[in-house]
Amino acid sequence: MALNVIIIDDEPLALKLLSKYVDNHEELTLMASFSNPIDGLEYLGNHTTDLLLLDIQMPELNGLHLARLVKGKCKIIFTTAYGEHALAGFELDAIDYLLKPITYERFQRAVTKAIISSGPRDKALQKRDTPNHLLVKSGNRIVRLELDKLLYGSSSGDYLTLYLADGSKLLTLENLTDMVGRLQADQFCRIHRSHFVALQKVDFVERRRVVIGKHWLPVSDGYREAFFAAFN
Repeated sequence: MALNVIIIDDEPLALKLLSKYVDNHEELTLMASFSNPIDGLEYLGNHTTDLLLLDIQMPELNGLHLARLVKGKCKIIFTTAYGEHALAGFELDAIDYLLKPITYERFQRAVTKAIISSGPRDKALQKRDTPNHLLVKSGNRIVRLELDKLLYGSSSGDYLTLYLADGSKLLTLENLTDMVGRLQADQFCRIHRSHFVALQKVDFVERRRVVIGKHWLPVSDGYREAFFAAFN
C-alpha cells in the first residue's frame, strides 16, 4: 500500500524535483504540492495524508511552526538548505532531515524509514524490505553476501571493499552509492563519501568517528545529521 504524500516548499525547482522523486517511487502517491505554506496547511486541515515533505525557511509560515500545528497527524521529512535546524526538526519527531541539494539516493533512504515506521504490510512486501543477503560481483565470481556479517564498506579508487565480521574482505567494482542504495536504510548508513556502516555493528561514536571493533571511521559533515538520526 502506497503512502500518500504532500509536499510544501516555496522553491519552484525543489518542488519540481521532489514531485519527480515521489512520482518515481512505487510506494508513494503524490496527493498535492504547494509553494505557499498557508495553502498547504489549509489542505492538511481538510485531508488525510501519510507523509509530509516540508521545507523550513518559507515566507508567511516557518516550516517548524507548521510542523507543530500538524504534529501527530502525519509523518514529516524536512527538506531544507539550512543544517542548523536539524535538532529542532528531530525534536518534532521528524522521520528524517534532508539537506538540499537532495539526491534521489538520500531521498529513498528517508522514505524507507517512513515506510518502515508506518507499520506492518503484507508478508511479501516485508520480505522484500528485509533481505538477509545480497549477491555481489567480486572478480569473476558472484558472491552471496550475508548482511548480518557485513560491518562496513570503504571505497578507494575504482574499488569498494566490504569488511566482514570474520575478518575477511570482499572486493568489488560496484559503486559505493549503488551499494548503499541496495541496503536497508534502517540497517546501514553512509557516514562519509567513502564509507558506510552497519548501524547494529557500531560499538560507539567518539567525536567525529565511528568505532566498529578495532576500526575507526570518520563521519563527515555532509552525512552527520542523517547518521545520528539513524543511529539514535
